[in-house]
Amino acid sequence: MQHTVGSFLFDYLYHQGARHAFGIPGDFALPTFRWLEASQLDLLTMTHEPSVGFAADAYARVHGLGIACVTYCVGGLNMLNSIACAYAEKSPVVVISGGPSPNDRKHDALVHHKVRTFDTQRRIYDEVTCASTVLLDPETAAEEIIRVITAVRTHSRPGYIEVPYDIVDLPIRMPTIKNYPAPESDIENLEAALSEVVEKITKAQRPVIIADVELHRHNLTPLALAIAEKFNIPIASTLLSKSIIPETNPLYIGVYSAALSEEVCQHYVEESDCLILLGAFLSDVFSGFHATHKLDRTKTILLTTEKLRVGLHSYDNVLIKDLLEALVSKNISPKTFKNPYKQTDLVPLTDAERAQPLDADAFFRILGLTIVKDATVVCDTGDALFGAVGLRTTQASNFLSDAYYLSMGFAVPATVGAIAAKPDSRAYCLVGDGAFQMTGMEVSTCAKYNMHPIVCILNNDGYGTQRHIIDGPFNNIHGWQYSKIRDVINYGKSYKVTTKGELEKVLKEAGATKEMYLIEVIIPRTDCSPPLKRLTNNLSEIRDAKKRK
Repeated sequence: MQHTVGSFLFDYLYHQGARHAFGIPGDFALPTFRWLEASQLDLLTMTHEPSVGFAADAYARVHGLGIACVTYCVGGLNMLNSIACAYAEKSPVVVISGGPSPNDRKHDALVHHKVRTFDTQRRIYDEVTCASTVLLDPETAAEEIIRVITAVRTHSRPGYIEVPYDIVDLPIRMPTIKNYPAPESDIENLEAALSEVVEKITKAQRPVIIADVELHRHNLTPLALAIAEKFNIPIASTLLSKSIIPETNPLYIGVYSAALSEEVCQHYVEESDCLILLGAFLSDVFSGFHATHKLDRTKTILLTTEKLRVGLHSYDNVLIKDLLEALVSKNISPKTFKNPYKQTDLVPLTDAERAQPLDADAFFRILGLTIVKDATVVCDTGDALFGAVGLRTTQASNFLSDAYYLSMGFAVPATVGAIAAKPDSRAYCLVGDGAFQMTGMEVSTCAKYNMHPIVCILNNDGYGTQRHIIDGPFNNIHGWQYSKIRDVINYGKSYKVTTKGELEKVLKEAGATKEMYLIEVIIPRTDCSPPLKRLTNNLSEIRDAKKRK
């Protein structure tokens, strides 16, 4: 079969496992969209380019490879923030942008959407992608497509492919098959590192594993879980990797984020004599928004795709997969571990409580009581995320958030991507009123594609997280009648709830149906969950000049 540039691009993406693409067309990209429509991929068109990136990011986290298609500059640069989020959190998204023709570039024509030079968009995307290309020559286009997508899969980070509008229809020269040798560990370094790791774990009385996001991105979670189960070592996750394993697993002790953690998890991790950090991001989120974390490096094993450190010793050229596979084969006596976390059932509401007004803590308690089995939870930045730390998912990878990059506006478009990737799992979207005003109208996309999320808008009348750090009128937003949005899009059901009983009733009803629910949850302006209160207290001491003094 004679491929064109466009048909090869989308056939190759399908061959790599993608089944959906997200996008917004524009004139430079329309020829590319025509090939996308003709491909085996299902296209979901969104309402705003930042939402395209967030949806493709969430899809990639669940399904393994996301696709975001936009037009030149006005589309691509508008989507930059959400692709930056995907890069920061290691999500494999392929950005496909339309572009001007080689002839335009040759004559330096002043075409619309151009910013400074024809390469402005590509150069900017070089900062938030692991590989990029502009397909100016169909003779080399196939090899360039394969190179970028291979890099995306290898590094689990976004890649950029720009397709000039008059190149996409041209016949492509099929690539020469190249045999690239797989990366290998340095055997001597691997053996030395393994020996030290085994020695540390063997001597430890209370080792603990922190299973972080790289394990999921590189399909290494089963190996980490096998090590934990063989040696009876407890596992904690981070905010970014929450639900990396089913949170009902008897070895699971909670989400670690220093002082933001549940108390039992924080104490177990920080008092461990052998902390095994697998695929971990050592960010300020990990350290509870302090500049440095309090972990003793001499008692720490850090293993990521980029580095291996055992205590104060570093080992070069050791692949994370090789060391995990070698470790699981070792004979280490199982540790004595009794899970300190008492996973008690949530206490149902009493009749007296049902008449009480809602607060943030009550919202998460009632959500935990009513959430359907195997649901997917998608959280935006703020109390929608930090208040959800204690929710326990029964299935792995059923909790999605941008818990490191922390961009508002993630949740609603990410819910579209999550539903496309996992249509059989009922999706709960938790979003604040401020974040909803950024991208919340993607509920229209849910209507367009007959999706049935349960969208909970936590309305605390403004940018509540910021108020607890430094307050001022800049944290105020114009109030919307969120429950009226259902009338605008003519789809689903909507409710405004102010009491615990009203919320309980609506969530039970929503969980028993197959419709989209838009639930405006009224939270007192000055209220927030205990984890968010601890976070904002920390940040307030850092950001507020008066408190710094």
